[in-house]
Amino acid sequence: MKTFRTQLLASAVMAAALIGAPAYAQTAAADAQQPTDAGPRPAESESTATGDIVVTGSRIVSPNLISSSPVTVVNAQDVKLQGATRLEDVLNNLPQAFATQASSVSNGSTGTATLNLRNLGDQRTLVLVNGRRLMPGDPVSKSSAADINVLPGIMIKRIDVLTGGASSTYGSDAVGGVVNFVLDNDFSGVSLDANYGIFNHNNNNDRFRNLVRNSGYPAPRGMTTDGRNFDVSLKVGAGTDDGRGHIVGYLGYRSIAAVDQGSRDYSACGLGTSSGSEYVCSGSATAFPANFTLTDGTRDGPPTQYTLNAAGQLVPGRTLYNANPLNYFQRPDTRYTGGFMAHYDVSEAFKPYAEFMFMDDRSVAQIAPSGNFSNTSTLNCGNPFLSAVQVATFCRASNLTGSQTTNPDGTVSDIANVFIGRRNVEGGGRQADITHTSYRFVAGARGDIAKGVSYDVFGQYGTTKYSLIYKNEFSVSRTGRALDAVRNAQGQIVCRSVIDGSDPNCVPLNIFGSAAITPEALNYVQISGLQQGQTKETVVNGSITFQGGEYGIKSPFADEGFGLNIGGEYRKEQLELNVDTSFATGDLAGQGGPTLPVAGDYNVKEFFAEVQLPLVADRPFFHELTLNAGYRYSDYNLSGGVSSYKGAATWAPVRDITLRGSYNRAVRAPNIQELFQSQSVQIDGSTDPCAGTSPTATAAQCVNLGVPTSRYGLIPDNPSAQYNGLLGGNLNLRPETADTFTAGVILRPSFLPGFNLTVDAFSIKVKDIISVIGADTILAQCAATGDATLCGLINRDANGSLWQSPNGFVVDTNLNSGSLKTRGIDINAGYTYQLAEAGSLSASFSGTYVDEYTYEKVGVSFDCSGYYGGQCGQPQAKWRHQLRLTWQGSDGIGLSGRWRYIDPTRFERTSDNPALAGSSFALDRRIPSQSYFDLTMTARVQDRYTFRIGANNLLDREPPSLSQTAAPIGSFGNGNTYPGIYEPLGRYIFAGLTIDM
Repeated sequence: MKTFRTQLLASAVMAAALIGAPAYAQTAAADAQQPTDAGPRPAESESTATGDIVVTGSRIVSPNLISSSPVTVVNAQDVKLQGATRLEDVLNNLPQAFATQASSVSNGSTGTATLNLRNLGDQRTLVLVNGRRLMPGDPVSKSSAADINVLPGIMIKRIDVLTGGASSTYGSDAVGGVVNFVLDNDFSGVSLDANYGIFNHNNNNDRFRNLVRNSGYPAPRGMTTDGRNFDVSLKVGAGTDDGRGHIVGYLGYRSIAAVDQGSRDYSACGLGTSSGSEYVCSGSATAFPANFTLTDGTRDGPPTQYTLNAAGQLVPGRTLYNANPLNYFQRPDTRYTGGFMAHYDVSEAFKPYAEFMFMDDRSVAQIAPSGNFSNTSTLNCGNPFLSAVQVATFCRASNLTGSQTTNPDGTVSDIANVFIGRRNVEGGGRQADITHTSYRFVAGARGDIAKGVSYDVFGQYGTTKYSLIYKNEFSVSRTGRALDAVRNAQGQIVCRSVIDGSDPNCVPLNIFGSAAITPEALNYVQISGLQQGQTKETVVNGSITFQGGEYGIKSPFADEGFGLNIGGEYRKEQLELNVDTSFATGDLAGQGGPTLPVAGDYNVKEFFAEVQLPLVADRPFFHELTLNAGYRYSDYNLSGGVSSYKGAATWAPVRDITLRGSYNRAVRAPNIQELFQSQSVQIDGSTDPCAGTSPTATAAQCVNLGVPTSRYGLIPDNPSAQYNGLLGGNLNLRPETADTFTAGVILRPSFLPGFNLTVDAFSIKVKDIISVIGADTILAQCAATGDATLCGLINRDANGSLWQSPNGFVVDTNLNSGSLKTRGIDINAGYTYQLAEAGSLSASFSGTYVDEYTYEKVGVSFDCSGYYGGQCGQPQAKWRHQLRLTWQGSDGIGLSGRWRYIDPTRFERTSDNPALAGSSFALDRRIPSQSYFDLTMTARVQDRYTFRIGANNLLDREPPSLSQTAAPIGSFGNGNTYPGIYEPLGRYIFAGLTIDM
């Protein structure tokens, strides 16, 4: 007779299976025993309760341990040895992975954590949980990528990383590869895990400290300890008395403190270049005191620039503002997670199961203060705050607009052309206060409906609710009214809008001296913006697997029978983003343009099939020969039908050697943001070759770029190296396709037990990529070729710039344009040696060599392997690896060290390819190789307590420092470096404790 606990569990699971929301179905099974080695390894298996194997990348259960595609596994122990509170930090260390949205992104952050395999973009990496799709993580993100903040670290058994196309198995987005998080759904007992870590760096770089100090900015000195990371999690699991059911629940809390760029000597100011041999502290022309740009240069010469000295007097020149110190190097974050996984085997034919995951995450992205970013372009010459010198300078005849305004006292004032750049130093940094609340429900059933015939039916529903409060922004409209100051009948200085009644709350703004603006004026011009939205994903999937061996359907030369899996899937994606009036009208000065609402949805109906054919086994020269093939047809309601397919083979002439190869046709359909996003002006490029007094383009080329010969050398440059693009969606997009080839060898020599080695070559080419061309590429190719189509995309404002106002931009909306190809070699190895009573030694190695990373677009082709920059993006090193050595003593004491290595890379402008070549500063030309060393000690006490203490980047190596041109924000540059690739904060010291009960 069942106990009450058994009955309750069975009832709960069956109810969830019958009434739960739809789900994405993959082959589901219990997991293999947790590996004991520490580090990435070439193992790809997952055991079921019957001893069969589920391999990531295939739906068919098999007794074979070998995957036909390369898979790297990160086990739970390696996560703990890194002291990680963020899973993206663990995965971004893999040679096959590159950082995208992560904790180090502040300017442009979505508050999420996403994964990017092969540097093909996070939109081309599919994330799975127990073989089922993880829903999109953010309605703002243009990639619609999954947010792995949802995942509970304490529940992870292992992480399978399959690099290369897998669309025929898993559907859209699996172009660069698949990351499958396998959770411990059979855990029994109680386990509590806690981690605490801090960053520790010695600011002793005299070169940068002197540079910062000599520029008049504070320079940090000595030892800095900051950036606290704290994580605590609990999991509880129990089985039913009859052994037929199990449930595991978990709770988690994470708290991460902010680190700003002003706390490190190498990031305390934004680096610019000069004609000398050293960087300079650059900055923004939106500064304090204010900068004033007069546009009478359109007739008489270059736009003339003025600023204010310490006494508030108008003087020629401009002030630069150091935007770095308040920018976050690490965003603060608070996260709560909770959920459960349960299953109960009612019978062999009906085994219902359910999963629930919850996350609430809040992160704040902070960048430099807002201000008047030349958002106002005219000035009333009768403004009573203006000094006589300012009136005489601003309102000279050549600088007047030709318009006039009548003042309350009846006098008439001229209107002058004056762009104002004034930083809101009184209001503090702009803050994006971002909250994501996510829910994921899975319910389904599996079972055997006949001998050798099993089914798996899932329903899944996932949603992410998003909220953003953007604080400390200047209002463009309020700033314009506040600068239109006049005297009322009593002689008081007030806003014109107060007198005419259009805005009785207006407070006049005096930025024409060196004093701070009044609190009342600040309270008026500084506002907040609000965004709210959500994504929804609904998936229904069912499949049947037929094992032919049960009916004698097999090759006469093999022991195992043919396997067949067929099924269908329906998936619906929905997205909605609402914004307030401030965002929609572009009234927030520091946003670069309006952020418009987005709403849309699409659905896809799919049929898939996979067959596995063991042909030969245990024959001379054929220890194993197995073929695998798959096909999926996807019918999208917006873009039509598309097919994906695969073919693969594994051949082991002897037990010790296995050869494998595969071909995959993968697809990715355009996501909702790519389709429906409204078009608006945003930061897009880092280079205008016609800007500055010494343009890099010739006068003839600049004519192509929209600059008359008479204005050559007179176009203002942006010292922050940021230029505008008109970005947005396109309903005419088609699915992109990719061809992936892999070929490799697996060595497991019998004469060396415990050793394994895999070497795999890969080649991935994505065609008709859904992407923007890129403002820098459009400008470069227009200058070089004069192509009328490309040159017609360039729109300069009245001052000839591409940044001083939203009227200057490069049209760069989404297109199916060009291709992206990468190829190289992966090497994975592992070895474990038993030392008798002294314990064991183990080693694991994972390395990737990238031979090619080529863009083809707008008629040009350039290879970015070994380069970085505005067009190539973050450094694409030719070779990356990590090596871990671990000693595990028989008394419970362990010591583990890791070496992470990244090859040298070069600034793209040093390339001899005309599409990349250009002038470059000597110190930006090359990033030398980087090595980081990590060390961890563990201790297991009484089989219940496991202590960990360690340090990553043990030697406190500084990141490579680059100018803002070489490490632009749009390529995930931040703080004069690429923090997602290199260690930006110094040494990370951590301690952890696991209590098993």
